[in-house]
Amino acid sequence: MKSFSSIVAIAAFLSSSVLGQLVKMSAFPVERSSLIEQVKALKTSDPRLSAADWAKAADAILQRDGVNASISFDAATCENIKKVRDSRKDPKTPIRLNATLKSVDAEKAALVLPEPEFAADDCGGCFIELPVLQLTATDFITRVRDRNIKFELPANFIIDQIQLMDAKNPTSMKKIFRVPFRATPIGITYEESAVYLGFQEPELHDLALMVFDEGTFEIVARKDAEEGGAGTILDASKGSDTKQIRFDRWRSSYLLSFKSACPR
Repeated sequence: MKSFSSIVAIAAFLSSSVLGQLVKMSAFPVERSSLIEQVKALKTSDPRLSAADWAKAADAILQRDGVNASISFDAATCENIKKVRDSRKDPKTPIRLNATLKSVDAEKAALVLPEPEFAADDCGGCFIELPVLQLTATDFITRVRDRNIKFELPANFIIDQIQLMDAKNPTSMKKIFRVPFRATPIGITYEESAVYLGFQEPELHDLALMVFDEGTFEIVARKDAEEGGAGTILDASKGSDTKQIRFDRWRSSYLLSFKSACPR
């Protein structure tokens, strides 16, 4: 017997989604990146691979396939998605997310996004993992049928951030890094152009993800991230899920504000 997906159509430029509205044009599926699995396989196939060579090979995969970014939806969109989830007769029925996104060259594309996942509200509420090669305040590059396409960032898409604060004035923000996943930063570059994140997978401990202020990414050896010394976690403000870490490197102090990784 043929099973049908529960369908949610996301209005890309509205603060809320529209239930039951189907995208009329042919929709292209957006599939999660298999970056992590491929990077693990590199080391499994050659255990003697040095961290530097492993990072170089891993980065080539990243630049081709992108990294999965956890993109949350705003409260109104989440509410509609949860209504569809809760209305299913069979809990195993997939939830189909249809979205019409606008590319930067003004063309619209009908997409089927990866199935949503659910978490506590302080961990995004509901989110998808979307393969990205760049994330900025206004747009992002994702993979659609083996092509890199830059889309305008919808208003109801929420991206996690790490903020670089003024070490002498901790309430003053200097810049924002838009990160594909939550993690405690393990480093920052001397010129403040990139932060380093460790991967959650223990098998990838020797690698790090560089997140540049321009929104691009690079995989490097973890020792590059740790150059200059480890950071010091500062006490978080009461009632806040935001933490701060200070790096004292190269006779300078760097203060980063971030949110801890959510349990999987």
